[in-house]
Amino acid sequence: MHQDRRIYPRVHVEIPAEVEDGRGETADVTLLNVSLSGLLVEGGSDLLQLKAPAAGLPLELKIHFGIEGEPVHCHCRVVYNQRQSQQCMRYGLIILSIDHHASEKLQAFIARTVK
Repeated sequence: MHQDRRIYPRVHVEIPAEVEDGRGETADVTLLNVSLSGLLVEGGSDLLQLKAPAAGLPLELKIHFGIEGEPVHCHCRVVYNQRQSQQCMRYGLIILSIDHHASEKLQAFIARTVK
């Protein structure tokens, strides 16, 4: 059996979200899981249109979503991608920065959900 070696617990969710690249281009996605260190999002063909600022640089995205009526905004880097179908893509994101209030909300949500 595969052992989960993650530092932070991961919670499965289905939360609508929006991602934005450095050029201001956006895509609607669904947040599939969250942890204090990262997120998994799934989106359609518009997600594939988002670009890194230059060839060879990692794709960094701002992500905007809500948890329990509170907005959460964070800056992330794509560390994993997987095509699910012709029109569906998943991106694994590591959180680079998140404001203190949003981090506390995310932590409380995960703690309540894991129990």
